This record gives sequence, structure tokens and C-alpha cells, in this order.
Amino acid sequence: MVLYPLSAFRAMNKAAENVYTAIRRDGTQQQVVDTMQTRMELYEAIGYHVFEQKLDALFARDKG
Repeated sequence: MVLYPLSAFRAMNKAAENVYTAIRRDGTQQQVVDTMQTRMELYEAIGYHVFEQKLDALFARDKG
């Protein structure tokens, strides 16, 4: 098995650099939005809605 522990990190940094370069150059991220992850894609990747439901259930239990 071969691991490349910094490959994804370096790819993320390059993507961030491209976005910030565009924002600085253009004053907006409009030209790079198509290369960005959508909010829903992010939420799906991190399991946001499952976590949110769990928090809601815990707080409802504590209130009741």
C-alpha cells in the first residue's frame, strides 16, 4: 500500500490559491464558482444533516 498523505492537502491549497487569486483580481468569486463545491455537496460529505438531527433530538430531550 502506498500513501500520499499530503497530496489532497496540496490540491486543496492550490484550489484555495486559485479562488483567492480570482477574488483579488476580479473582486468576486463569480469566475471560479463552477470549480467550487456546493453547500449541499459539503453538507453531504461531512454528514451535516445527520449531525443537525442528532443535536435537535438531544436538545428536544433536554427541554422535555
